[in-house]
Amino acid sequence: MYNAKQWPCVLVQDPIEQDRLVSQHYLLRTAFQGDFHAPVHAGLKAKEGGDGFVALDIGCGRGHWTMEMATTYPQSTFIGLDHQSTFPKDIKPRNCHFFQVDVRLGPLPFPDESVDFIYQRDMTLSLHQDDWIPLILEYQRILKPGGWIELVEPDVETKSSMEKEYLLNDHLIRALTARGQDPYVARRLPILLANHGYRRVESHFQSLLLGWGQEDNKRDRHARRGQAMASQYMFYLRSLGPWLRLVMGMSLAKYVEYVNQLPDEWHQAQTYINWHCATAQKPLHPPTHHVH
Repeated sequence: MYNAKQWPCVLVQDPIEQDRLVSQHYLLRTAFQGDFHAPVHAGLKAKEGGDGFVALDIGCGRGHWTMEMATTYPQSTFIGLDHQSTFPKDIKPRNCHFFQVDVRLGPLPFPDESVDFIYQRDMTLSLHQDDWIPLILEYQRILKPGGWIELVEPDVETKSSMEKEYLLNDHLIRALTARGQDPYVARRLPILLANHGYRRVESHFQSLLLGWGQEDNKRDRHARRGQAMASQYMFYLRSLGPWLRLVMGMSLAKYVEYVNQLPDEWHQAQTYINWHCATAQKPLHPPTHHVH
């Protein structure tokens, strides 16, 4: 019998899941052709001898994005926050710092207007639907005027799905909704930012193929990327298994058998998943209110 209160996190928290997140990091970097899209390169790079930006990585996990950015931009300071302490404790760049913080639990430990860039990725399964707006406002509090925010989230459901995949998507969406989470938040990021005081809001998405693609000289790298994404997505479904098999009313063995049949569907239907990226800027000046 499924009891939502017994599952604070729907993903298994084990080394295999941590490795999956590392694989996902590199797949997303390749798909989005870079580590970020907000126009912050010049500020992060800074002039020789000058101070660069202060950047936060929300939900940093093992800290790969944080450390690689710290290495690329030694003039800036990078701070990774996560509710679990799987990030490095000792061996890391000097301009890279990690803190165990649950961002859902109130004010972040930063003064007003003290951060230049906030990067958050893959928090859809970690946040309650009621967490998003308070967090976006809290980010605005700590951002300097003119500072930037970047939110990167996946669609929960795959696209171009056949029967088994469609049924799994349906169970996943209904179960997350019942938990008070928003399975569609990735598509609503630009609206959330625009409606809560940010300007210069832009968004785009990338479609990641699940294990299919043309195997010829021009497209073989897309096929290899598709195979890597399919492998990563299978590990994601297995990480969901102990929770999702209860939602679907299956034994774990039956769930594994069910999931193992999906790659054939993906190839036949050319299934893919969309990842969305939204960037926005905190206004340089607070809005003025006219007195009538």
